[in-house]
Amino acid sequence: MDETQLTPAEKSEYTLDIVACNVAVAFTEAYYYAFQKDRNSISSFYCPKQALGEDEKALAIVWNGEEYDDAASLQSHVQGLTHTYFDVESLDCDVLNPKHLAASQVTNGSGNDGDDLVRRMSITVMVMGSVRLEEQLKGPIREFSETFVLVPNPEKLLTNGINFDKGWQKEWLVLSQNFRFTEWGVIEVTEGDPSIDVSTPMETDKNKNKANGSSTNTFRGSNKGIAGQFAAAGLLAKGKGKA
Repeated sequence: MDETQLTPAEKSEYTLDIVACNVAVAFTEAYYYAFQKDRNSISSFYCPKQALGEDEKALAIVWNGEEYDDAASLQSHVQGLTHTYFDVESLDCDVLNPKHLAASQVTNGSGNDGDDLVRRMSITVMVMGSVRLEEQLKGPIREFSETFVLVPNPEKLLTNGINFDKGWQKEWLVLSQNFRFTEWGVIEVTEGDPSIDVSTPMETDKNKNKANGSSTNTFRGSNKGIAGQFAAAGLLAKGKGKA
């Protein structure tokens, strides 16, 4: 893109998008590495409750439908997992609010409402991929979708020249997170009953209605590939901040 052809407003928006993409890449690399190799550091990726502003929503952490009150509770859950290896297959991001942080809160900032946006913006990060659980070589692999809202950390964002040459330094922190498996696991399908044959495609009442002549959608539990799973879950969407 030829930046000389952009208006000042367009150039500012373009700059924020580029930084948001770099943030998304650096954050996800560090976050999922921590899940695999440095679980004691998980809570440091999150915004401390005492640091939340009066007008900010409370820290929200949801892991596959289970809510956690704080980052320490999630870290405790993660530390109890025997094995996790994340393979990120799709990464998307977007600038959520370019003025999330008040201009007066920016370290060494100008104090003007229209300045220092690169250090004030909140960012949405959407991740899709797969995770191997339980054991390194033969553990089950499950597809997942995860969404984060990242907010700036003024203690780390000291200048507008943001780069990640030294890796992720917690320049943004997680304010909210929603992790979901996008396909059912064996335990969820069988409800713990070992007599159920999981190799047979599942049928729902809709399938039965179709057999009776009704025209309805069908759902099958067999793995039809990642694209089919994401499409079925309504997760195939494009954002402007593709990373």
